[in-house]
Amino acid sequence: MPDRSRPVSPSRLLIRNALTLTLLASLPSAADALPLLPDPTALLQPVPAVSLKRDSAAPTLLIVTDARQTSAAVARRYGVPAEAVDLLPAREPGVRVRRIKLNSEQVAAAPVRPTSVIDHTVRPGESLDLIARRFRLTLVELLSANLERESLDDLRAGETVRIPTAETGVLVRIKPGQTALSLIAGYGADLQATAQANGVLPTELGVGDELLLPGILAQNFHEQLVERRENEEKAEADARILAQYTRFTQWKKDRERARLEEKYANQAKYEAYLAWKTSPERQRQIAAYQRQVQFEAAQAARRTREREAQQQAATERAAATTTAASSNVGRDVPGNRVTAGGGLAWPMRSYRLTSRYAERDIPFHQQVFHGGIDLAAPTGTPIYAASGGSVTQSGYGDYGLNVFTASGNSTLVYGHMSRTAVSAGQTVSRGQLLGYVGCSGICTGPHLHFEIRLGGQTVDPLALLP
Repeated sequence: MPDRSRPVSPSRLLIRNALTLTLLASLPSAADALPLLPDPTALLQPVPAVSLKRDSAAPTLLIVTDARQTSAAVARRYGVPAEAVDLLPAREPGVRVRRIKLNSEQVAAAPVRPTSVIDHTVRPGESLDLIARRFRLTLVELLSANLERESLDDLRAGETVRIPTAETGVLVRIKPGQTALSLIAGYGADLQATAQANGVLPTELGVGDELLLPGILAQNFHEQLVERRENEEKAEADARILAQYTRFTQWKKDRERARLEEKYANQAKYEAYLAWKTSPERQRQIAAYQRQVQFEAAQAARRTREREAQQQAATERAAATTTAASSNVGRDVPGNRVTAGGGLAWPMRSYRLTSRYAERDIPFHQQVFHGGIDLAAPTGTPIYAASGGSVTQSGYGDYGLNVFTASGNSTLVYGHMSRTAVSAGQTVSRGQLLGYVGCSGICTGPHLHFEIRLGGQTVDPLALLP
């Protein structure tokens, strides 16, 4: 801003008076140039009537500058070669009057820009804040010269950013329907300071030219961009939260769908099991099992009768031998000594029969054929071998912790033990301790599952036990 307390020089006074009086003329040659009017009031005199006609000669432009402006600078400003600028004589000291010959193609000359505003090509990694600090500007001052920006963060390498190197202010482009004077008045800028900052009379600027309004900063524009950045950051945060929530809800849906699929699969298995339970095939299997049980029971009863007959015969022979021995007193006659024969013994001393062979007393026995008898007793009650044989299994198996003994084609099973007292491969005799009552495996209470298999088929133990 000029110091208004100092006296105004004649050259400054002339520029101030010429702000509203620009001499534009189309002159065919230098000989026809009109002299500069010494008194602007002469322009107020009535002018004679004139007739307008198209001039086919190259258009020219007459401008007034101070002595500091060179012809080369004027030529660069208007985009013409240096020889197209002629210096005309002027009556006022310190004033230069130049005539510019414009080419017919250059009637719409390149947009005029203040010489103090330069272009900066954005480098990789640069931001508006970094560029402002590099050129010792505030972000608001940099934005005031780049009003076309839509964001504070959309800067890309290779872009061009305008940098004010002297006066700072709003750099605007004159649009159709606007003039430099209307923009100066609209923004409330100082007319003389604007003319000095742009290095040209505002009235010389036209549509498309750029006008620097010193002292006017786009503070509201900066606030709008800051608010837009905050809104974008908030929108990004909301989008991240929405994406997380969407993923969570999708995870819940997938989990619920997997749960329902598992439920429906289990339901289908259960329905298939129910259909199998009531199927004719299973009924035929049950009938076959029952016939097998009846057959095996009959066989066991026949063997029992035969054994009893053998025992009766042995008893009779023993009685006969005793009678014969009594008649041979004093003689050492070897006799036929007979001992009690084999057979089964109960595997426990104290028990309570809770489930018989093939009985369907509990849901498990309704689903799986019960091939033995259950003898209930407190946990830890000793279990003894019902018959001699070899231990084939001792440990966890079909009936929890169990022991299997084999003798000939028969196998005895002792199930649901709490602890075993023998090991596989060991030979045991009838009445030998095998283990203790428990409730291992599928069990409803402490008991012994005792099972007899003949030739691999289960039979009713009650038909063989004494």
